[in-house]
Amino acid sequence: MLPAVPSQTFTHRSTANVPLEVVWAALERPETWEAIGGVDRVFDPRIDEAGRLQGFSFDTMAAGKRYVGSATPRERIDGRRLGWNIQNSEIRGTTTVDVAPSANGDTAITVTLEVESAGFLSSMFFPVIAGAIGSGLPRAVDEFAAALSSRA
Repeated sequence: MLPAVPSQTFTHRSTANVPLEVVWAALERPETWEAIGGVDRVFDPRIDEAGRLQGFSFDTMAAGKRYVGSATPRERIDGRRLGWNIQNSEIRGTTTVDVAPSANGDTAITVTLEVESAGFLSSMFFPVIAGAIGSGLPRAVDEFAAALSSRA
């Protein structure tokens, strides 16, 4: 029997003081994903003819090492949810952003990162890598929401 692949899930919710449409438009911009959990730089974005983001390459620093990866479409419910399959040499998983309007016109933003080790060797370092990813999520989501709010 093979040992279980290490995995971890991180979730954080914040509120932007802007309408849902403003948040959704930001999610369609590649540079936004540099501000949301675990991505330091986005490059080679893929955008369809309607202007919707369809994927991108990224790099990230974790535990003192730079990793290059890709994000491919997982789920899209326009105006509600945008999810990516993510993968690099050490981890794979999903990043999902759910947005919901509130009665006062603000928008709740919930980001969920689900990550697992991509192989036997990476499973030895997974706790350090996952810890680095998870520890930065709350700050990243709060800063993303605050930046949108400050533009309002």
